[in-house]
Amino acid sequence: MKTLFLIIFILVSPVCFATIHQVGSSKNFKTPNELYLAEVVQTGDTIEIDGETFSGETTLAVWYADSLLLRGVNGRPHLIADGKYIHQKGIWVIKGHNCTVENIEFSGASVPDKNGAGIRLDGTGITIRHCYFHDCEDVILTSNPEDGNILIEYTEFAHCGYGNGYSHNLYVGHVNSLTFRFNYTHHCKVGHCLKSRAQNNFIYYNYFADENDGYSSRLIDLPNGGFTIVMGNILMQGQEAINGNAFGYGLEGLINEAPHELYTINNTFVNKRSGARFVSVKEGTSVVNLSNNIFAGTGTVLEGTATTFENNVIETNITSLKFLNENNFDYHLTSTSPAIDAGASINDMNGLSLTPDFEYVHQMQSTKRTINENIDAGAFEYDSGTAAHSHTFSSFLVYPNPVQKVLHIEGTTKNRQISVYNITGKLVLKRQTEGFSTNIDTGGFPKGIYILQLENEKGIKSLKFVKN
Repeated sequence: MKTLFLIIFILVSPVCFATIHQVGSSKNFKTPNELYLAEVVQTGDTIEIDGETFSGETTLAVWYADSLLLRGVNGRPHLIADGKYIHQKGIWVIKGHNCTVENIEFSGASVPDKNGAGIRLDGTGITIRHCYFHDCEDVILTSNPEDGNILIEYTEFAHCGYGNGYSHNLYVGHVNSLTFRFNYTHHCKVGHCLKSRAQNNFIYYNYFADENDGYSSRLIDLPNGGFTIVMGNILMQGQEAINGNAFGYGLEGLINEAPHELYTINNTFVNKRSGARFVSVKEGTSVVNLSNNIFAGTGTVLEGTATTFENNVIETNITSLKFLNENNFDYHLTSTSPAIDAGASINDMNGLSLTPDFEYVHQMQSTKRTINENIDAGAFEYDSGTAAHSHTFSSFLVYPNPVQKVLHIEGTTKNRQISVYNITGKLVLKRQTEGFSTNIDTGGFPKGIYILQLENEKGIKSLKFVKN
């Protein structure tokens, strides 16, 4: 009877075993294109690509299955289009839903329509982290399924756009939500550093920059409104910027579903372009809350009507803000900055916090923001003990990276907590240390990407390392 039950259970129960497909010169599949053409990838599979350089047709793939994990291992693989494209769209086309892409470099995407993408998302929902996109016509281009949630974090976007103003560092269509955090998007070619038509936008703790020689259009463009929180970002528009408006909301019409609410909280805006407009908002937006921001440089702070405009620090003379190193684009505060204690607490909105919990650390890292008394205006909290909060761990040394066995950690504070997470966010190690240096034996760790988190009484610093 037990045997019969077991046979029936096996026959009627779905059995699904996820497969890890390995790609590299010494693996079964030599290139991403070879794996794609084999038609063996199924829902829930993992694709691991060795940290090698692939170019031309070898890079191209269309991923049809859902819930894929596509990641670089043993270093970061570099996919160079070199004039090749697939489905007239770019390097990769992801048709599956809710896939994840980690630790991969994409460059050189171009197509006849002049909007070649590193990743073209034709499915719904995607997570992208620890990637690098550069010198493409478009970085991430989505279809318009009116659905799906997109998370992009710890990723760099640089020198993208065809140059005609219709292609951008990244372009998100009419999806349900975009969460964009801890990223560095800069030097877009005429287009926007971030353009999103998402219904809901959560843009936290990023660095948008032209720096000295960039000539982007807007740093952020949200042309169709919707519910939006822009918090804890640095937005630096250079003197060569094509568009005098650094941040636009609803300027192509408020066609997303209501509510049309914009919360621009604790950002640092720096504008060096003549005739600048820091924030432009479409009339008819029901909530426009600009609070606790720094607006540095000449120009119109707000084009449109604010429902709340409080505790902002506005200085036409950038040097008056007493930034730590403005010439090198370091906008942390020093002890004499007028932004210190200039902010005020803001109540949550429908359960969403309007108090920044983190700060951006260059490049593509994060640290905890600790508010002692009154919150400071802008993206950074001044710390009188260390001059700039994100420099708390600046003297830490972590090596070697990539690591094969022993990871060495050296620093200037003795008491700290060390945590290691794998790329899926699972905690794999946690311990306290008392000495100025410590070692972690990674010999038992599977190959891949890990996040090392260092925490002491001053805050948290996160660092990425690769286990070979």
